[in-house]
Amino acid sequence: MGKTDLRVLGQTPLNAEPPCLVELTKHNITPLHLAYARNHSVIKDLASEFDSYTVKIDGEMEGMEEKVLNVKDMIASFPRKVVVAALICAGNRRAKMQENTGKEVRGIKWSEGTIANARWGGALLRDILISAGIPEQEDAQKGFHVCFASNVAPCEDDTCYGGSIPLEEVMAKDGAAMLAYEMNDEPLTPDHGFPLRVVVPGYFGMRWVKWVDRITISRNESPNFYQQRDYKMLPECVSSPEKAVKEELCLTLACPDQKTLKVTGYAYSHCPISRVEISGDGGETWHEVRITYQEGNWSWSLWEGELVVDIDVDALEWASHGQRNGRSKTKVTVISRAFDQSGSAQDTDCRWNLRGVGFCGVGVGSVEV
Repeated sequence: MGKTDLRVLGQTPLNAEPPCLVELTKHNITPLHLAYARNHSVIKDLASEFDSYTVKIDGEMEGMEEKVLNVKDMIASFPRKVVVAALICAGNRRAKMQENTGKEVRGIKWSEGTIANARWGGALLRDILISAGIPEQEDAQKGFHVCFASNVAPCEDDTCYGGSIPLEEVMAKDGAAMLAYEMNDEPLTPDHGFPLRVVVPGYFGMRWVKWVDRITISRNESPNFYQQRDYKMLPECVSSPEKAVKEELCLTLACPDQKTLKVTGYAYSHCPISRVEISGDGGETWHEVRITYQEGNWSWSLWEGELVVDIDVDALEWASHGQRNGRSKTKVTVISRAFDQSGSAQDTDCRWNLRGVGFCGVGVGSVEV
């Protein structure tokens, strides 16, 4: 991953996103050089340890077997499955939340590029856990959590990185949670978790633990800092860390051509997107656009459309640079909203939270014509 491909917001640990959303949304599957980087620790190159790399599986569930799984044996023993799924940082569009609300949010001021739609290859977690004695009956799974941990490197706020999700979601027969060793049909790179990372479609990226080396079945959520103390969508009354003690739908806009605006973007949620609409009059009227790409249940949706805007020349205000091509310029604002198959839609109002996560406001883009 070349630094010229991404806009770097932090060097150590490396945190960076693609600078051009128009370029990002040209690709159904995000190429590696445009995949954002989000880290809470240094990036470890574990190529020399691949042959001996293991994942420990343990826990407190009756009847389960403690296992130490060698990654090479895992690849050989379990069927390779492939899922197309969008990896999304919970803080995607955090800067926009701050801009829209006028209230400070804590964390890296991400723009709209912390999303990567990739083809992940690996072994289903369901298959691995069944081999360790986890029962397939749903009633037996209730109340338990699958805790993921990476002890490869100390993190900014904890000795290791960890997170968890409910066991019944990992064990769902139609689920796609996996231990991935491939990204876009190639082995994972160090910055994306080589040799092994968690992929849990439908969850934000903080649960997709990289360099995973331990999986624990527990009656409690992961005790890790990044599960218990971070990435919380706090109520608006929580305005400081001292007071602190879901889905997402997003888009970005491309460039217009005079009075006819070509608008493109992306949207995502915990289930497929059913439609996307755009408006050039502040939401008074809406126009449905065309979804150009959607793959399976977990990918992003790319969309495009055209919007004809009426420009009242007599009412134009001069832009700061006066005239362009012999005429005055005006700013046109387009807003966009997406709906998913469950009926959820982007909010017309921007709701603030201290950590700036889970932003679900409508997309807004402005251009001069």
